[in-house]
Amino acid sequence: MKEKPSADLFSLYINVLMGLIYLGGGIYLIASSQSFGLLPTGAFRYLLAGLLVIYGLFRAYRGIQRLL
Repeated sequence: MKEKPSADLFSLYINVLMGLIYLGGGIYLIASSQSFGLLPTGAFRYLLAGLLVIYGLFRAYRGIQRLL
């Protein structure tokens, strides 16, 4: 079995980490308070949060699949 170069392995870890960050951002957007008015409100808020969660799951899955 051929070992992956360290730069390529680092890139794969960054891809998985970014997927988890997108996932966390979507969860934060759903769970956070709307009191400051800085974040979107209403249906757009939940649509954006759902897209972030789906994209984060997709990106993390793709990174893990490439890692293994």
